[in-house]
Amino acid sequence: MPLYKNPTHTFVKQGVHYFSRRVPSELIHHYTSKQICHSLRTRSSKVAAARAFSAASKLDEYWYHLRCQDTQLPGRHLLRLNASQSSTFVARPNTSHEASVVLSEAVSIYLRLKGQGKAITFHRAAQRSCGYVIDTGPVAL
Repeated sequence: MPLYKNPTHTFVKQGVHYFSRRVPSELIHHYTSKQICHSLRTRSSKVAAARAFSAASKLDEYWYHLRCQDTQLPGRHLLRLNASQSSTFVARPNTSHEASVVLSEAVSIYLRLKGQGKAITFHRAAQRSCGYVIDTGPVAL
């Protein structure tokens, strides 16, 4: 039985306290890892407890907002501008008979055509850059 108990969401490695928290399964698609772990940069148990509590509070608040964004709005299909249309890139002025391409589909097509034989960093950079554009919302051309 240990002589002392580590603060919540912490562990000690070579005398230094670390924060560790598992990403909830419903939010795992927002992360590249299933666990968040970083150094609290202290050897003091009391300081580690305060910093871990602060980090856990920030994560809980952020995860609350992510969960709110992920919820489906009743009647969403009846809205004039829904989330799937907000990430649409239109090559020409949009009329009823002209096609439009969703930017995420355009990225996958681009990577399939131009990304063969390229490093993984090329793929990540293209996806990250287009992700920034998608996050900014619709753009009028």
